[in-house]
Amino acid sequence: MIEEGAAALARRTRLTYLLFFRVVVVSLLLAARLVEEVSVPEGVPGRTFTPGLALTIVSYASAIVLSLWLGRARGRQVDRVAIAQIVFDLAAATTLIHLTGGAESQLAFTYLIVVAGAGLLFPRGALRVALAAVTMFAALAAARQLGIVALVGQAGPMPTRELLRALMLNSVAILATGVLGARLAVELARTGASLDQKSAQLEDLAMLYADVVRSLSSGLLTLGVDGRVATANQAALSILGLEEHELVGRSLEASLPSIASLLDSPRTVKREEIAFLDRSKQPRRLGVTVSPLVNSADRQTGQIVTFQDLTELRQMEEAVTRQKRLAAIGRLAAGIAHEIRNPLAAISGSIELLVASGIGDGSPESKELANIVVRETERLNGLITELLEFARPRGSELLPLDLSEAVSELVQVCRNDRRLSDAKIELSAETGVRVEADADQLRQVLWNLLRNASEAAPNASIHLNVTRRGRHACLAVTDQGPGISEEVLARVFEPFFSTKESGTGLGLPMVQRIVEEHRGTIELKRNEGGGTTATVLLPLLG
Repeated sequence: MIEEGAAALARRTRLTYLLFFRVVVVSLLLAARLVEEVSVPEGVPGRTFTPGLALTIVSYASAIVLSLWLGRARGRQVDRVAIAQIVFDLAAATTLIHLTGGAESQLAFTYLIVVAGAGLLFPRGALRVALAAVTMFAALAAARQLGIVALVGQAGPMPTRELLRALMLNSVAILATGVLGARLAVELARTGASLDQKSAQLEDLAMLYADVVRSLSSGLLTLGVDGRVATANQAALSILGLEEHELVGRSLEASLPSIASLLDSPRTVKREEIAFLDRSKQPRRLGVTVSPLVNSADRQTGQIVTFQDLTELRQMEEAVTRQKRLAAIGRLAAGIAHEIRNPLAAISGSIELLVASGIGDGSPESKELANIVVRETERLNGLITELLEFARPRGSELLPLDLSEAVSELVQVCRNDRRLSDAKIELSAETGVRVEADADQLRQVLWNLLRNASEAAPNASIHLNVTRRGRHACLAVTDQGPGISEEVLARVFEPFFSTKESGTGLGLPMVQRIVEEHRGTIELKRNEGGGTTATVLLPLLG
């Protein structure tokens, strides 16, 4: 099938309308002629109903044939259908004028309809058809006057002066219509081309606007004056975790009350950072800007809401601040540890020598006091050792490691550790989970997490899971304890913060540092049914 051009398509549409208009005109003329013929008694000259009826039938038949032809026509064939209609219309108009009195016919205006229709179909066709109509009209009048064709609708030949007057008036009207039609057709074509160009430019601008809005990394919402969301770009839906039908057309206050609270002053620009819970109930930080939407008449038609997800940025800022604080603490701790460790060693050694030499009254109380000094000295020495390890971390040797196998081996070691001997560890490990990690540091991470879980719920089960989560290996430790409060959860990774009487507050900060050195993340979350889950995510190998 040949693809039609824009001009042929437009001509097809106009031709369809003209065919319909043609049928309407013929029907009206037939009705008028019926009324006229019925009012004329039989035998009176002028009753020519039978030829008129035949012309009407031929007109209807031609409309059907042209419609069928037009339905099958493609490309330049549409032009042939249009030319055929114009030729038939000229012939039909000439026949109708002949049947209704020739030059004296009151239906000479039908030529004007044909000329106007030709101007709609072809830009310069109106003038040519007007010339053809004038020629056919003059030829008909001459043929009737000279007796070449029988006179219909008049008693005898017209006086020459009246004939010339009728020819002149009708010819001028037809030619004027042709000139005007041609001029209007040219202007119409020019206007149509300009409109097509403007439409194409508007479509390009609309596509560019849609592409720009769709490509924005920031969320963009437009609101009507009623506060309902009119449009939302893809970034907005992605950041908010909503589908389009959940947002567009709905009130912003119903969908996002935290953002809707910024819409109190519609004529001012407001910028604010707000907390937001996504669909998975994870806290996020959004930088929101609300500004008025104003049209060219400086009339507000709504509001624009733009926002960015600042969660990762704020997490990075917190991480940098934490690293700076830890570095300062580490330098301070290293210096203090060196200053304390040597006196502690001297105190411990001196007490041991005193006990061994038998100095004192030898009573159980004296021995107990000496043992307390030795035990507390060892505890302080252990604290200083942890502090030095935290302040001066050793380098990591990252090697390919099957996390499932490594965790299984570590669990066996932990089960034999006297400090975790009462823990009931239930391991569920997906096979083939490979990462790059330092096995010794990974053992330290797992041991700290298992120890915390055991202390949270002694003699209860600890669930340990190793799975894949997207592009990460997931190591999750879940205890059966009472859970962790929001206040404690916000500070668990701070150095020296601990809720245990004998805790140093360095276990989880050290775990976090090791995990971050492995390009991973760690998260603690209180479970709805009770207990706490510590989740470590490490990049998968390969």
